[in-house]
Amino acid sequence: MTDSTGRHDHKKVAAILLAAGGSTRMRQPKLLLHWHGQPLVRWTARLALFTGCEPVLVVTGANAQEVQTALAGLPLIFTRNPDWQKGQSTSVKAGVKALPAGIDAALVFLGDQPHIPPRVPRELLRVFQQDDPAEAILIPAYQGKRANPVLLEKRLFEALARLSGDAGARALFSQFPVKQVPFEEPDLAFDVDSPEDYQKLLARPAPLFKD
Repeated sequence: MTDSTGRHDHKKVAAILLAAGGSTRMRQPKLLLHWHGQPLVRWTARLALFTGCEPVLVVTGANAQEVQTALAGLPLIFTRNPDWQKGQSTSVKAGVKALPAGIDAALVFLGDQPHIPPRVPRELLRVFQQDDPAEAILIPAYQGKRANPVLLEKRLFEALARLSGDAGARALFSQFPVKQVPFEEPDLAFDVDSPEDYQKLLARPAPLFKD
């Protein structure tokens, strides 16, 4: 069930924004690059807030203070991952560990994907809330290719605590049932992994959502 603001009030879904990476493939902190006047990570945080998830928890690591400054003024909760250099899974674990009690699922966003169409996370939430799927993982897909953000049901939280390395939540896909939710959204296939990708992003329009 959702209200007019898009909030999902049947099951409690939090958002976890992964913003701890060191951007080793870029020449500067990727999350702090600007797009339409704001850092990439701020756009992604606004996207997470726009879904109506509560709380929205940001996991920082590299450049933690700069990332937090870039997100100033937004209603976010921050937790720092001291082990961020050991891989993305450590940030997922840190985010899950910091969630308040009573959360039924977490929608995990990557901080460098501000271009994800807002309807993608909202549709994942709708499927989780209204269709009550048996699967523990909901993942968007474009032309059969899996993308982000990923919704993780609370059954995974204990398993997440045992993850290691840079596999992130992907290591759980063979252990728990996965539901792919298809989208006709080419943006799901785009990543900002190089200076050339960033130049392509700069040519894209800003998201249509508002704070």
